[in-house]
Amino acid sequence: MNTPSNSTAQSTSSVKDLRGRDPSYHTTDAEYTLPNDAVEYARLQHQAIGLDEMMHNKSVHAPLANPQQIVDVGCGTGIITRQLGEKYTNARVYGIDLSPVPAGQTTPNVEFILGDVRKLIGSHPRLVDGSTDFVFSRLLVLGITDWQGYVKDITTIVRPGAWVEMQDLAIKLYLYGSHCSGDWEWMKAIYAAAEKKGWDLQCGTNIKGYMEEAGLEDVVVKEYRLPFGTWLAEEKPETRRIGKHAAREYGTLYYHAIPKMLQGMDYTQEQLERFQTSCLKDMAGREGLEFRYYVTIGRKPGWE
Repeated sequence: MNTPSNSTAQSTSSVKDLRGRDPSYHTTDAEYTLPNDAVEYARLQHQAIGLDEMMHNKSVHAPLANPQQIVDVGCGTGIITRQLGEKYTNARVYGIDLSPVPAGQTTPNVEFILGDVRKLIGSHPRLVDGSTDFVFSRLLVLGITDWQGYVKDITTIVRPGAWVEMQDLAIKLYLYGSHCSGDWEWMKAIYAAAEKKGWDLQCGTNIKGYMEEAGLEDVVVKEYRLPFGTWLAEEKPETRRIGKHAAREYGTLYYHAIPKMLQGMDYTQEQLERFQTSCLKDMAGREGLEFRYYVTIGRKPGWE
């Protein structure tokens, strides 16, 4: 376990290293705060592998039979899109993202679509009403500003009997099972910004309600523990890789996200830098610290 002095020293050193990076971002008007540069793409690849291991290599939980069209929303590097294409060879698989997907080996049944899914639904020929057998998304917590509207839109493009699966966090940290992030000043600032801009930082636990409001049935939630570090690995060895990733990367991720998330909130540069330093300290890998990760699936009523 890190002592307070060790954590502070580590965070101070990290600040010096992090200030040399100048991340790039997408150029649309969508409220998505994370970078789209090579460093972020590498992080997303490692994160996807770790999440799959955490879930016992079960990246998809919905009981799919023989899907003919699959949509992966917010596909990032396209790693899950390509996995879906390899697994469901009879399906056309479309990955959608705000930024161009990096080049990579792709099966012939996979295609990537550039744009904001809320604007594409109903206008793109592959995203019309009742066109899709399965819609998948992962970690859109900082990319959606109207979850109720988003889930309703997604529901329109799936066929009767088709499944929707959304995997996401609630941005709420626990230490030995107790909520510990509620009093962190930088976290309170982020929550205030979220309320103003429309993010639902508890979407992981709220998606079930959004699905039910949109008319989906058979809604089921599966909860996973996502630790910072390897302290849970003896009990749950499947968390080792994602735990290492979280301890190494998540503080850095939020360090860079804080100024962008807090744009328009009238904080001074000094306040932003203080939030960033505190974020690195609070999110350093330490025993007992964890996120909760939620997988929610729902089915559109009726059968073809």
